[in-house]
Order: sequence, then C-alpha cells, then structure tokens
Amino acid sequence: MRILLLNGNISTSVTESLAAEARMYAAPGTEIVATQCSRGAAFVASRASEVVAANAMLEAVAAYQDQYDAILVAISFDTAVAALREMLPVPVIGMTEAACHVATMVSARFGVVVPGARSAAVYRERMVGNGFGPRLAGMRVVGPSAAVLYGDPESALQSIHTAAQALVEEDGCEAVILAGAALVGMHHRLQPRLPVPVIDGIACGVGMLETLVRLKLPKPQYGSYALPEPAQLEKIDPALAELFANPQPSKP
Repeated sequence: MRILLLNGNISTSVTESLAAEARMYAAPGTEIVATQCSRGAAFVASRASEVVAANAMLEAVAAYQDQYDAILVAISFDTAVAALREMLPVPVIGMTEAACHVATMVSARFGVVVPGARSAAVYRERMVGNGFGPRLAGMRVVGPSAAVLYGDPESALQSIHTAAQALVEEDGCEAVILAGAALVGMHHRLQPRLPVPVIDGIACGVGMLETLVRLKLPKPQYGSYALPEPAQLEKIDPALAELFANPQPSKP
C-alpha cells in the first residue's frame, strides 16, 4: 500500500517532518511517499493563501506520476479535501478531520490547540462544517503564527502545554488535538504531562487511510463525490486541465 502525503505549502522541511511522522505510524507494508506544492505559501495561514494552496494542491496531484492508493492531506485546514475526493478514485482524508474523528472515539468533549489567532476561525468553521461542533468544547490559540512556532519549537512546547492544560481544567476537555503542521510530533513530549489523550492528525490519518484502503469501498457513482463530467478548462496547468478533461475512473 502506498499513501501519498500531500503538503499544501512549499516548505520542504515541513514536508519532510510530516512524512517522517507519518512513517512512524505506518503499518508494515505501507509506504509513505510525499509531495508538496510548487507555488504558494511556506505556511498557509489565511483564507486568501488557502485558495492559492487549494489550486496548487490539485496541480501537484495531477502532475504526480507514481502510483498511490490513498491521499493524506497534510495541511491542517484540510484544504481541498472535498475537491480531491470528487476528482480521484482513491480514499482522501485531511489530517484535522482524522484527528477529530479519533477524538470523538476516545472522549465526550475535545479541545483544540491552534497556531495563531487568525487561523482559529477557519479551524472552527471546518470542524463545525464536518459535524464536530457539538463535541468541540474549547479552543486555545498559541503563538502569533505557525511560522513562529515552527521556528522555535522548544519555546512553543511550554505554551502548547499551558494551552492544553487549560482546555482540560477550564473547559472540561477529555482529549486535546494539536492542530497545525508546526505542532506535528509534539504529542510525543506532551502526552506524559497531560491527563487526557493528546491527538496528532498525521498519526490518525495514516491509520484511517490504511483501513479505508483495506475495505476496498467503491468510488461513489452517485452524489457529490461521484466523478464529475469531463470539462474543458483553459489557461490552467496542463496536467490539471487533463485531469478535468479525463477524470480518473479507476486507481492511478
């Protein structure tokens, strides 16, 4: 089984750290391959930069030539997940929705630590839109941005711990999700210091995709995730134009 980890930004170092974390949780026989966008932001932290990232992610998948069995969207806004599910015949899951699904399985109420105040509204919208609103008990913001946290992880660790502890003690959260690529992997060090499960989206996403691949569920032939009708799009990336013109009816 090959899982394609798709990073929605242009940072090679972030892609490498995300892929390394994913490989820690992959079962024997599962290969993690990674790709990233060729244009866009180093850290997607606004609605506008996310729109650019979504287009670049579709381009990256359209241009990817090797085979894969599933896609893990490794950008914590879960950018372009719905579009990729529509266009592709393989399972697609976003790292934050994966974390939320797991949180609902191990807790009645969960909280989320997010990087940067500007991104908090986007995270809340995505979680509520995916149906997790009734179980989302709290959210705490750490740092001015994901870029700052990623650049100084040691300083970030204490802030994240303080935020997570507040979610437990003040909001009654029974699990804590660490959202954002800048926070990936920090659950290893935080879990011994917290009394509730600390959940990482990359770890959850790998396991969920392995299960979906093994289930061999068919691509929907009806509804919004069925393959769209062929469309002729002009003045876009040639590989992406080809994907729209000839949607893939079977695994790549």
